[in-house]
Amino acid sequence: MPSTHTEIAIIGGGVIGNAIAYHLARQDRKTLVIEQAEIASEPAASWASAGGVRRQGRHPAEAQLASEAIKRWETLEQELAADLHYRQCGQLLLAENDAEAAQLLAYVHQQQAMGFSDVRLLNRQEALELVPGLNERVVAGSYSPADGQASPPRTTRAFALAAQRLGATYWTATASLALHTTASRVTGIHTTRGEVEADHIVLAAGAWSNELALTAGLRLPIRTLALQMLLSTPAQPGMLRPVIGALGRQLSLKQLDDDAFFIGGGWLGDAAPDRRAYTMRPSSIQGNWLTACELLPAVGEQSIARSWCGLEAQSIDDIPFIGAAPGLDGLTLALGFSGHGFAIAPAVGRAVADLINGQPTTELEGLSPVRMARFDPQQVAQFISTPPQ
Repeated sequence: MPSTHTEIAIIGGGVIGNAIAYHLARQDRKTLVIEQAEIASEPAASWASAGGVRRQGRHPAEAQLASEAIKRWETLEQELAADLHYRQCGQLLLAENDAEAAQLLAYVHQQQAMGFSDVRLLNRQEALELVPGLNERVVAGSYSPADGQASPPRTTRAFALAAQRLGATYWTATASLALHTTASRVTGIHTTRGEVEADHIVLAAGAWSNELALTAGLRLPIRTLALQMLLSTPAQPGMLRPVIGALGRQLSLKQLDDDAFFIGGGWLGDAAPDRRAYTMRPSSIQGNWLTACELLPAVGEQSIARSWCGLEAQSIDDIPFIGAAPGLDGLTLALGFSGHGFAIAPAVGRAVADLINGQPTTELEGLSPVRMARFDPQQVAQFISTPPQ
């Protein structure tokens, strides 16, 4: 097979890989993206994701990236010259009893301490003004007005097209089979399209990253989640503007431009052994739907139109690994986003490009892969081998 040389090779054409490619291409770096399927195709997370664009509920290590990304989203459609179905409609997290309301007050203080100064506590009446029809148990809410929603497939493809307009090369339907190493440096990739030599490689292959990392002797503390999404039949227009959830519920609920309710929240299906497909869990479908109907009874006036899962890499501590791979020169990791990478993709793309170019990236310090060394090997082995419940 022929051999190809590039300055930077990115393995993975999801929203993270494409955002990185776009920012590198803006800096005139010769970039090749290698994607095993087509861009934003089933069952990848960037095809399936719920599409929340939020700062609320972030781990402190993600706070700087989240703040940067929220500002970028306001003009991202113009920047990428694409309709991303972005709406800055806010996010509302609800409490349904006095104990949860007390938790929510502490939560709001925590959000403000992370720099999200516009996040505020709402009483029941204020919450109902935002979302009429909430159940009678809602007593308070935490409202983040700058948050919102967008379409993950559209955003993923828009980043890819923008990167290509700037000169990035894309190989789709091309599997990356192994990483080549010389001493302690990753120097290339063995693919189904031939050998690739690269000055630098970015591993951003989501749920499929662990097997590739093992070919270079790196064991990643990640496992695969099959995260469920539900779509309802179209409801009355304008029933729900913000994205809503609740402290005591496993739920993310929004209304799309076509008026259907889009329901997520971390309910699980089961990934196939080869991670090319998934199986839905009837109990998850029923549980997720009933949870949405209980919080906003108007959902129950509709029916489920579609259900699906997307495969996502969950890290052992539920925050991503972004930065230089420990013990391997020439390899940068951007993976393990644990179901909440979509919203911060614009900032991650910029930060990884800066990191590769040798610029300071203090915003990535809390997400550095060097923390892998702190995890007990037995705990890592148990985490990897235990199916998500």
